[in-house]
Amino acid sequence: MGASRGRRRTGMCAVEPQGWRLGVPREAPIVRSAGIAAALRKMLVLALTLAAFTAPAAARADLYYVIVGGLGGEAKYQEQFDKEVQQLATVARRTAGDERVAVLSGEGATRAALTKVLGSLRTKTKPTDSLALILVGHGSFDGEQYKLNLPGPDITGDDLLKLLVAIPARTQLVVDTTSASGALLDKFAGSGRTVITATRSGFERNATRFADHWAKALADGSADVNKNGVITAQEAFDYASREVADSFTKAGTLATEHPQLKGDGAARFVVARLQSAPLPATPELAALDKQKNEIEQKIEYLRMQRGSMAPDAYLNELQALLLQLAAVQGRIDEAQRTPKAQEAQKE
Repeated sequence: MGASRGRRRTGMCAVEPQGWRLGVPREAPIVRSAGIAAALRKMLVLALTLAAFTAPAAARADLYYVIVGGLGGEAKYQEQFDKEVQQLATVARRTAGDERVAVLSGEGATRAALTKVLGSLRTKTKPTDSLALILVGHGSFDGEQYKLNLPGPDITGDDLLKLLVAIPARTQLVVDTTSASGALLDKFAGSGRTVITATRSGFERNATRFADHWAKALADGSADVNKNGVITAQEAFDYASREVADSFTKAGTLATEHPQLKGDGAARFVVARLQSAPLPATPELAALDKQKNEIEQKIEYLRMQRGSMAPDAYLNELQALLLQLAAVQGRIDEAQRTPKAQEAQKE
């Protein structure tokens, strides 16, 4: 059976992991001989030694959140949008930290303010960082151009895309919960950017229900299908989409919105950490957990660069990162077995 395009066999499994469980690749490298095992041990020691010397200069991967609550038009919609923005902001701050969350709502959610916030990320973010842009409110589409309704001049889809393209963070998630949001789907998706819209086209123009269910998905543990304490964009989308469809079915009415997702990063993009998720039991575990997350971000960034790299260079870098990840996970497992960690987890 021929190898897939762009992949080469090495002493380790060259299959790029498609998913992770507790930070360990689903398909672990297979050691075929004692000689190879010894070589891998030497590589692991070297990799960890280099990591120790370069750690202070290593790029930390951070998640930035920008949440925008557009113009309601009517009091009932404004109240609804404000509530959804508040729910999303609470989740975002719990997940990313106050300093990396920007919230614009009400009269403060102007085109100038949004342009300034997104523009500031040009200097704040690094290529290894991630950005989640959440849009709540009313959208419009005239057959050619999408607009997000804001106090004062509206902002167009083209304007938003230009601002996003200029941001260094290579992993981006855009969740547009507004009416007519489907008009952005094809234009925005691609180059590391995953796009979720409340509608399948710009011609589904009724006020949407998706924002309400998306906000609940991030705050409600029922969306965490694998019970790992975090919710990915894919999990939240699946949950919110089902709830939207069920709401129309229960009401016995024709669905006026059909949520869509485009891009291959939704299953890896963590949009929420649950309050009930277990925190690291000791400072040592907290540091190791942080280190593991940073390595996983580097693997994701490397995966996005694969098309522009020589196969050997890509596999060598991937192998080094996987060795680092396995070593850190091993230290986490060992630290969790200490009496102090076990006692803290019982409390």
